Amino acid sequence: MRIPVTKKGFFCFKKGDVMKQAKLTIRDATEADVEAIVAMHDQSWLDTYPNDAAGVSREWVKERVGKWQDPEKLEARRAQIRQSGQGKAMIYRIAEDERGKVVGFINPHRDEKTQRVGAVYVDKQYHGAGLAQNLMDEIIAWADPHRSLELEVASYNERAKAFYRKYNFKEIEHSEHTVHEVIPVVTMIRKGDKQ
Repeated sequence: MRIPVTKKGFFCFKKGDVMKQAKLTIRDATEADVEAIVAMHDQSWLDTYPNDAAGVSREWVKERVGKWQDPEKLEARRAQIRQSGQGKAMIYRIAEDERGKVVGFINPHRDEKTQRVGAVYVDKQYHGAGLAQNLMDEIIAWADPHRSLELEVASYNERAKAFYRKYNFKEIEHSEHTVHEVIPVVTMIRKGDKQ
């Protein structure tokens, strides 16, 4: 059962039989956030992508995310953050709890040809709490409404596909392919209002 957001920045969610409320802040990422973003991203991949039936082992995911701690990879993320901002071709926003722990992030981007959702990750503790909706609303507000917005999602991640369908994303037939030569994905597109 989805627990609605009570007001901007406050999220209510049910953990077991207990109703909890958390104050979360969504803000622009800074270079100082990189290590925390990577740690949250690592855990999200470990929580989401291992799937024996699809041939995506937990060991492969661990090996893949372990490379994100490489100094060159960390510097590449810092460079992305330096180049991001409202009105630009990319934004990098994070959600953090009252202790400053990163619990979600987005990183949409666009060029002359395409607009892409990029990354939408939320700590599993906040699944169903409204945080992903708030982050996706930020992407929709950033995107050019006249152009299509596209994404790739693991073909076996039915939860994510259902979430994107709520935002009028439609799965493109015969779009399945693999990323990183292992994860099967499908493409989903949300049409712009001029299409």
